[in-house]
Amino acid sequence: MEGKRLSNKEVVTTLKEILAAMEVKGVNPFRIRAYQNAVSILDNLTVSIYDLWQNKRIREIPGVGEGIESHLNELFSTGKVQEFENIKEDLPEGMFSLIGLRGVGAKRAFKLAVSFKLNDRKTALDKLKDNAQKGNVRTLEGFGEKIEKAILEAIEEQKMTKNSKVRFLLPQAEQIVNRITSYMKKCKYVDEIEAAGSFRRRNPTIGDLDIPVSTTNSKETIKYFLKFPEIGEVLVTGDKKASVVLKNDVQVDLRVSTPQAYGSMLQYFTGSKQHNIILRNYALNKGMSLSEYGIKKGGITKEFSNEKDFYNEIGLPYIPPEIRHGNYEIEAADKNKLPKLINLKDIKGDMHMHTILSDGVNTIEEMVEAAAMLGYEYIGISDHAPSIQSRGLGTVLKIVNDTRRKINEINELQDKVKVLYGYEVNILVDNTLGLPDDILNNLDYVIAGVHASFNQDKKTVTERILTAMENPYVNIISHPSGRMLNERDPIDPDWNKIFDTARDKNIILEINGQPSRLDLPDDLIKSAIEWGVKLIIGSDAHSTDELLFMKYGIENARRGWASKDNILNTLSYERFVKELKSR
Repeated sequence: MEGKRLSNKEVVTTLKEILAAMEVKGVNPFRIRAYQNAVSILDNLTVSIYDLWQNKRIREIPGVGEGIESHLNELFSTGKVQEFENIKEDLPEGMFSLIGLRGVGAKRAFKLAVSFKLNDRKTALDKLKDNAQKGNVRTLEGFGEKIEKAILEAIEEQKMTKNSKVRFLLPQAEQIVNRITSYMKKCKYVDEIEAAGSFRRRNPTIGDLDIPVSTTNSKETIKYFLKFPEIGEVLVTGDKKASVVLKNDVQVDLRVSTPQAYGSMLQYFTGSKQHNIILRNYALNKGMSLSEYGIKKGGITKEFSNEKDFYNEIGLPYIPPEIRHGNYEIEAADKNKLPKLINLKDIKGDMHMHTILSDGVNTIEEMVEAAAMLGYEYIGISDHAPSIQSRGLGTVLKIVNDTRRKINEINELQDKVKVLYGYEVNILVDNTLGLPDDILNNLDYVIAGVHASFNQDKKTVTERILTAMENPYVNIISHPSGRMLNERDPIDPDWNKIFDTARDKNIILEINGQPSRLDLPDDLIKSAIEWGVKLIIGSDAHSTDELLFMKYGIENARRGWASKDNILNTLSYERFVKELKSR
């Protein structure tokens, strides 16, 4: 299936607009709820919805049933959905430009659009701003001066709701979480605190932050939180919750619980939504009702201070947050078939890093020393291959020989870390590699990756990668999908062919730990494991500090159900080299 390629953002925007139209038209609430669940899940996907559609895997997305699948089929096939067009037909176009403004939902957007004749998307915000400045919004039934002021501020400052903001990468979110938790731990009433939601599930990108707190004094804990110096706006405050927007425009929802019920609250707000829906149905079949307060059975609610006891009460083993996707994990837990997920301590080496010999900032010696501090047995120096076209063959040969000599000297002078010599070689648009075979043959290993021309069609880009895999000197395919989170969609190869060839040719696919990549994506990691493909986690470090990006690769591998046995660089040096040379 070819169809019309749409980005995830375009798909989600289309569905959000029809969801708004459904709410205004009073469509069946159960249908609206189904679309809300689907939009929530699709909005958090880090893989291409279009790619899943092309590979007939749309139904693998949690929350996507037959009806939504049919609409997505029509959307990708024709670029529009006729039923959506019919529902939106008599609605003012301008209302859809208001969806996403803080405090403006579907019905409020409709009322504003009708009242002020906002029939043009391009001018709707400006016209609404003009009416708010003139005091016309407050005269509408159900609005008032306070709402008018909030709308005007939202327009002027372009503050969008959490579903419309650019999502943060994990390290950025971690910095915010660390500042909040460090501040809150100074409150004498706080017992435990941990960020939940997509952050705790280690989703590659994070929107808002949900932070449950175990406390002995809810009122004083919330009061203390509201004095956090980074708060820019307080949205809601109550006995059990405070919602704020930080000065960097991140929404934070702090929720308080007694220590006795903290495990229940942490589980509930960790999600995912689909995981909790399936878990709730599983419990109902056993006569139990789940909530953020505990498990109710026979009219009595039992509290849980930790998640392990919560899951055990339902008859399940503890399910790690990273795999709570609502995608077979509860079924696997019920059958005691959950994988033992990989941990950072399992890693014995890192084969993807760059030095001052290409675009890195540290020397080979400095990278070796940093790797030794991490306890690694081995590393691979894999700078970007020097270009024969720009430097000439003679110069490149000298670079290769000099680098080989230096690495040999390093291995002779120290025995803490074994150093292998490789290059990250471009897979060029004409399907050739950036270095000739007679140079590749003299390396310890070769990483090949796509670094340009990402917009090729499925057949062309598939052939491009497969041709690289056929090269007898290529060992690893780096960041296979080519995605850059928040910047670039992944490429669109036939993944079944990629996995099939990788398995048959003993090609290793990388799980890249750069926070802006995290590539392979988690769903493709799971598919690769099912195909029997060898995987490796690389930091793609460009400095000694970035060697710590390995942890993000580990977290992404865990989201893809990877165990220690699925990842080659958990092997000892001798076993790893044997696997590397098994081509």
